[in-house]
Amino acid sequence: MALTLPTMTAFKTVPMGQKVALLSMVLVGIAVIFYYYIETPHQETLTQLTGDIGRLDQDIQTNRAKARSLEDLKRVNAELEQQLAKNLEQLPPEDEAATLLKQISDLGIRIGLNFKLWKPGTRAEDSSKLFVRMPVDVEMSGGYHILALFFDRISKLPRIINVSKIKMGGGKAERGRVLIQTTFVLTAFASPKAPAVAPAKPAGAN
Repeated sequence: MALTLPTMTAFKTVPMGQKVALLSMVLVGIAVIFYYYIETPHQETLTQLTGDIGRLDQDIQTNRAKARSLEDLKRVNAELEQQLAKNLEQLPPEDEAATLLKQISDLGIRIGLNFKLWKPGTRAEDSSKLFVRMPVDVEMSGGYHILALFFDRISKLPRIINVSKIKMGGGKAERGRVLIQTTFVLTAFASPKAPAVAPAKPAGAN
């Protein structure tokens, strides 16, 4: 059945109570149309946008935290590389370390020490593969002040030289001075030799 709205003349004859009821129905209808066709779609879009914005904001915060962590890692890595470079500067190649040990021996002789033993030991590569130890068994004699000067000179070398297993015997008078018999192990640290790379075989060779 079709709904027929009253004309303006007929509307004037409608009692006030019915007019109010009719206007209320019209307003409710407009509100329903607005809600379903305008408000609801917009609300769904707004809800979706709110969720998207929340997820994007969370991603931004996560990426910022990662960026800060990455910068921290870069800074720490740069500091470690700088420290490694400084340490490697104190590790000469093995040939240079052998020359340094010879220079230390010459230094001892020059300041008045008497070497009775200078015996290079077995080269030992550290498990880290970063350096090798080159020990020398040393036995010598000299005055207390000369010995102190010798060890002081060694401690001030720019390279890593270690003195261990020091043993000092009783003093012995010789030519008007007291000589102290001293044995120790002098160890130079060096960077290991790079492994030899075998030349590539020509194509077709067995």
